[in-house]
Amino acid sequence: MKVNIIIGNKGAGLFRTIKNNKFFRCFNRNNKDTFEKFKPLMFEKAASVNDAKNYARKNFQIHYIDSNNMADINNVNRSLCRIYNINEGRILFPPFIKVYKHQGERYSGEYGSGLICLNSCYDIFSVLSHEIAHYNHERVSRNYSKMGKKSEITESGNNNFYFFNKFMGNKPALKSIKKEICGYACASPAEFIACTFEAVMRGKKLSPEIFRLYKEYEGPNAEILSQYGVKK
Repeated sequence: MKVNIIIGNKGAGLFRTIKNNKFFRCFNRNNKDTFEKFKPLMFEKAASVNDAKNYARKNFQIHYIDSNNMADINNVNRSLCRIYNINEGRILFPPFIKVYKHQGERYSGEYGSGLICLNSCYDIFSVLSHEIAHYNHERVSRNYSKMGKKSEITESGNNNFYFFNKFMGNKPALKSIKKEICGYACASPAEFIACTFEAVMRGKKLSPEIFRLYKEYEGPNAEILSQYGVKK
């Protein structure tokens, strides 16, 4: 699904560095067993394009990254490490990623059929988080194809608008979503899930009501995200 709104990386300082695993101790403070089992993956900057692609293949099972830009591929791998660590390794990555650069293009990213396309003119971490949320949402929810925008549901030949109508009909929830996350998160249940996941990856605190909706629409890793993403 295409994304045309990207939130900047302000407030993402929580994930910028890992010193003595303090973040992960904090992240798993209510589950010591989980922390002991999970080993954070430390990013390693590659010295060549092939090394960078091999790093993605070895650590994330990404068969191929379509790019020959060294800086972009390292940026992708750095972002993948952050997403992997925040999700305690319980996250799936698509088999293919394509990175391109196009100034002035409206869309920053797109996901479909196991392929994520990224416009490197935008914040790669934010775009990857958003599109990886779509990829995982599709795999954990049997209703994913029914949660897109109305045009997407129609194009798929599904013609089941139950989830879309239910989501769009909840005006109080849409108001909260727009206020806490962004207007684009109100476009469909699928975009709400992806925007919520992206916001939490960037360290944003959200209300319990947002997470209730996230679970209702079968968002991936709801329990992990709500451990530290809920406003106290």
